[in-house]
Amino acid sequence: MNDYVIGSGAVLTAGPQATIAAASLHAQTDPALAAGVRAALLDFESPSLGELSKVVVIGAGWNPRRVEAELVRPLLSRAECSLVEVLARLAQASGSREVHCFAHWMPDDVMTAALRRAGVGLVVHPLDAIRQAALISGQTYSRWVSPLRAA
Repeated sequence: MNDYVIGSGAVLTAGPQATIAAASLHAQTDPALAAGVRAALLDFESPSLGELSKVVVIGAGWNPRRVEAELVRPLLSRAECSLVEVLARLAQASGSREVHCFAHWMPDDVMTAALRRAGVGLVVHPLDAIRQAALISGQTYSRWVSPLRAA
C-alpha cells in the first residue's frame, strides 16, 4: 500500500451555502509521490480555478478527530476564509511546508504568491496522477436497536 495517499479531511463547498463535510480518502498514485504527501487538495470536478466550488482537503495519516480539532474547528471559528487560508491551515496542521494539489487546473500567480507569503509551497500534479481513488463522505452512523431480545 506504499502507492496510496490515505487520510482524513473534509469536502469543502464554497459559496453562500458553504459546507464542510467529513471525508476519508484512499488515492492510488506513484509510490515515490505518495510517500511525500502529508497534505493534499483534490479537485475532481472543476475544469478551471475560476469554476472552483468544491474541493477535498486531506491530511495523510489523519483520523476524523484530528481533522475536527486541527482543521474544521479553526475554519469554523473564522466564519469565512479563502482557499489560501484553508491550505495554509492544512499545511500548518500537518507539519508540512507544502500542499500537493491534484486538479485539472493550475493555480494562478495570485494564489501561489499568497501561499508563498504564508510560508506554504504548492506542489501541482495533474488529476491523472491519481490512478484510482475511494472518497467516503457524508456518512451518517446510527445504532440500530433491535426490537428482539435474547431470552
